[in-house]
Amino acid sequence: MSKLYGTTFQVAYVVPDIDAAIEHWTTKMGVGPFFEFPLPLPFEHVAVRDETVPNDHPIFGGIAVTYSGDTMIELIQPGSAPSTYREFLESGQSGIHHFGTFVEDYDAVMADVRARGVPVLLEGSLPISRFAYLDTAVPGLSPIIEIIEPHPPMFEAFDMIRAGVRDWDGKTQRMSI
Repeated sequence: MSKLYGTTFQVAYVVPDIDAAIEHWTTKMGVGPFFEFPLPLPFEHVAVRDETVPNDHPIFGGIAVTYSGDTMIELIQPGSAPSTYREFLESGQSGIHHFGTFVEDYDAVMADVRARGVPVLLEGSLPISRFAYLDTAVPGLSPIIEIIEPHPPMFEAFDMIRAGVRDWDGKTQRMSI
């Protein structure tokens, strides 16, 4: 647990091919099924480095999540719009991109982030949450941190995913949220 950013519940991977990543996780790792988010996400607001991104610019090419025990595994394939995900792949990296954490007081955490001078790579809001990606990364040492202020529909969706994982037949690789 971070005293600044809360408890980690999610490990997120940025991948060039979400289909291949889902195939690997389900067949080689025995982790699944993956629940895919319908795209485009219904952003109320999204900004990359404080620049608002129009809704018709796809940040995501694919997003899928599952659980391994109590840890959420998220796979992200970047879309064509500029984003921290696209930059990660274009820099020659792939793999763990960020840890996701829940925060209780998003506004207070963001005020502290700005006071500390931590760059905000991506920030937005959805009907299920507010979130920000913080540039806390040191390549090979620590990933980016995503802070999330969850709203009740997020917990409902995560409970549905946990139930799907608990009842997984080991064959179905993908499901829709």
